[in-house]
Formats: sequence, structure tokens, C-alpha cells
Amino acid sequence: MTIPESGITIEPGYRPGLLARCLEMHIAYYHPYNSWGLAFETSLAKSWADLIQRLTNPRNQIFAAIQSSPSDNAANFTQKIVGTILIDAEHLQQPNTAQIRGFIVDERARGLGVGRSLMASAMEFIEQQKFDKVTLFTSNTQEASLYLYKKAGFVVVKDEQKILWDVPMNELQLDWTRPAVSTQGVDEKGAN
Repeated sequence: MTIPESGITIEPGYRPGLLARCLEMHIAYYHPYNSWGLAFETSLAKSWADLIQRLTNPRNQIFAAIQSSPSDNAANFTQKIVGTILIDAEHLQQPNTAQIRGFIVDERARGLGVGRSLMASAMEFIEQQKFDKVTLFTSNTQEASLYLYKKAGFVVVKDEQKILWDVPMNELQLDWTRPAVSTQGVDEKGAN
């Protein structure tokens, strides 16, 4: 998927530096607001590294927003990861359920449609894999992300005060559930 006029594409799968860049963007964003440091970084690093090692399972996937720009040599392009979203089919250990993790957009790429495109790619993958339910966890301060989640069909199912990485905050759990196929108007023989 290409985001018009931005030089940014959404690409699936692992690429070198993805884990480091995903962590870097999260720390750059969250540390100034929450003072999350060592516990936050090491927890995410372990968890996301585990997911990356499990990408051999076709129901796990990661997407990166890649910004390409020409270098001094026209034959070469510089590529930078400016956003990520991870889909983990195993972390919650619930049947046919996935978890969205590691969703972030670099501050310099915000407002370009990167978050919307990453979410669209994730939801397309979720549909292709026919997950019945997808869960994610976030805080109530993430207004732009919450807007995208709700637009994709996620609803808040839990809002509770927690201590996360030594900081008290409200953690939200949002769930997306596959819409049920409507049988309204269909008689027992399958005719309308």
C-alpha cells in the first residue's frame, strides 16, 4: 500500500532494524510524558522480539511504514521506518484471537495518513486470517489512536486504573469482534 504524495509505503514482514526502530519511536513518544524508561523498554523489547521470532506462524504479522527518499546517488534510496503495527495471534493464548501491539507513527510522519494506512493493512490481514476477535491495550490519553481504533470497529470493553511500568494510569482494553452473519429474513430452508 502506498500513501500518495508522501513517499511512504506500508510493507509486511520483518526487515532489519524493525524492532530497534519500533522501540525507539515508542521511547521517544512515551518517555517525555510518562517517564517510562528501563522497565518499559526491556519489557517491550522482550515481548516484541518474541513475536518477531514467531513470524513463521502465518497468523502473526508485522507492518512497517517505510519512507523512501533519494540520496545523492540517484540509483540509491534511503529508507526509514516511520511507523509500525504488530499482529500477534499467540500472545493472548485465546482461540482465533489476535492482539494488536506496537502501533506507533513517528512524529515527523503524523498527519500524513500513516496511522490510517497501517490500521487498514492490519485490519485487512485480520480479515484474511478470519480472526473472530482482536484485542488491544492503550491508555485513555491516546486520542488519535483511539479515533483510528474506533473507526476500525474496536470498542472499549475495560477501563481500569493500573500501575504500568511504575506509572499510575488508566489502561483501556479495546476489542474488535467479527460481525456476525445476519440470518434475519432467512427462513429455515435458506430462502428469503
